[in-house]
Amino acid sequence: MTDGRPSALLLLGMIACVLGDVIVPAEFMRLGARVLLVAFLTAEWRGMAVNAKVMIGLALGLTMGAAVTGVAEPGRVIAASLDTGAFFATFFANQFFLREAARTSPLVSRCSTFFVTQPPGRRYALLTLGGYLFGIILNIGVLSLLGIMIKQRNSLEAAGGNEEIRDIRERRMILALLRGFSITPLASPLSISLAVLLTALPSLHWSTMLPLGMATGGIVLGLGWLQDRIQAPAHLRHLVPPTEPTRDLRALGGVTGLVLLVFFMALIFEWLLGVPLSRAMLVSTPLVGLGWLARQYLEGGIVKGCAETGRRVVVQAGATFPAYRTEIAILSSAGFIGTLFSAMIPPETLGALIASPLLPAAILPALAILAVAGPALIGINPIVSVTIIASALSAAPSLPLSTESLALGLIAGWCLAINSSAMTASAMLLGELVGKPSRAIVLGWNGAFTLAVFSVLCLWLTLLSRLTQ
Repeated sequence: MTDGRPSALLLLGMIACVLGDVIVPAEFMRLGARVLLVAFLTAEWRGMAVNAKVMIGLALGLTMGAAVTGVAEPGRVIAASLDTGAFFATFFANQFFLREAARTSPLVSRCSTFFVTQPPGRRYALLTLGGYLFGIILNIGVLSLLGIMIKQRNSLEAAGGNEEIRDIRERRMILALLRGFSITPLASPLSISLAVLLTALPSLHWSTMLPLGMATGGIVLGLGWLQDRIQAPAHLRHLVPPTEPTRDLRALGGVTGLVLLVFFMALIFEWLLGVPLSRAMLVSTPLVGLGWLARQYLEGGIVKGCAETGRRVVVQAGATFPAYRTEIAILSSAGFIGTLFSAMIPPETLGALIASPLLPAAILPALAILAVAGPALIGINPIVSVTIIASALSAAPSLPLSTESLALGLIAGWCLAINSSAMTASAMLLGELVGKPSRAIVLGWNGAFTLAVFSVLCLWLTLLSRLTQ
């Protein structure tokens, strides 16, 4: 047994309990998920990052606060908080099945090559699309996948020996990738942000939030494309060596089809099981991922292919799941804190605060964005801000704006956090890939774009709040 295998088994057991509870709701399944989550966090405590340990400490402190402040039925509230934490942890861990299949998929390799080997204008648009599409499947893994390919393809030789052309190409491609990835909280049906909002605010429905998020994401990408076109160095165009762009629309269609397959299977499970879409995704994601992975081994026959698939899942889960310790600690703690926090807040107090004349309704969308993007600048993960704020909003008896516009403001803030915070994992990963400080990428290269997006999104959300009021 490898050192990570026991922790991986704990996490796989938690996933099995959460999925079992989605399919056939049962208290013993929920109890099992709670126990296994706590056991996993305990086993991986030593290896967690400091911010994860702080989150668990806050969760424990809030638990003791709930026990002594007279919260009604504290045992039930704490159990419900653990259920939310296990759900968020499972939602994140389930991405393993898609990521592992994508890691060795010829389809992904072909599609990523197609994105990079294009003329400059088309390349920006396709890399943005790739950052978004692969971000749905791979989450932050898309930055490594396409980022490494950008480094390989953007050689000095490919730039005709001109270092200025190489540097400009690098900046344009990295920004296209970052901006495309940044809209996944807004426009991905598999995003943890959508799951958080639908869990914390039961009045929301995916059929409203997902189209609004996709429209908002389209605005972000459109602004990025416009800025790239305006800033394109026309004076260097004649020095760029001619390229032979690959045309592999079948690969692009295949990746798009996989994303849609996960989504439509979730819709079927939503209808069959009578559960929210975010919980139906817990079932469809591993099924599609395992099917995609098994497809890579079927040449040796069905029995041998299934055996190879199972062996690879066990081995890779043992290596990968313990490495998720920090993310799972932060996500599960955020879910726990948000649920417990909303139970401890007097609804009338929160309602009076939100409806205060000191907070005019017109500025609430901008405040919602800043409430997530601002803390991210000092290293507070957006999942924490969104979970706590959304849970608090659910406790408010009335809101001066539509719930949709405020919820959209929160995940728009998440999008801006990815674009602007040097302390996010995405910025640090891209900085490491290109050999530059993360601050140089998000503030130096992307700072003006972020400010423009913030201004436009404030106007868009204000307009939307009037239309949906």
